[in-house]
Amino acid sequence: EELLIDFCEIIGEHSRANLAEAVWNTLELYGLKNQVMAIVCDNHASNNDTLLQALREKCANERIDFSAKHSHIHCLLHIVHLA
Repeated sequence: EELLIDFCEIIGEHSRANLAEAVWNTLELYGLKNQVMAIVCDNHASNNDTLLQALREKCANERIDFSAKHSHIHCLLHIVHLA
């Protein structure tokens, strides 16, 4: 089952800090900070990599185990479409 839990406007540039703050705030709001297994992102946006690194740092600050490398799932629909 899928469920969209938030859709928020990013004020300012789509930087590492702004994106991470938006995701972190949603995770806090719903009590999901320590339950994230993976994040599906667009395949070629470099700010997604930096977003995941920023989330890893936020998790580390709260002693939450999160690997930016192992938690990044590339979008299969983009892969199939581009192939």
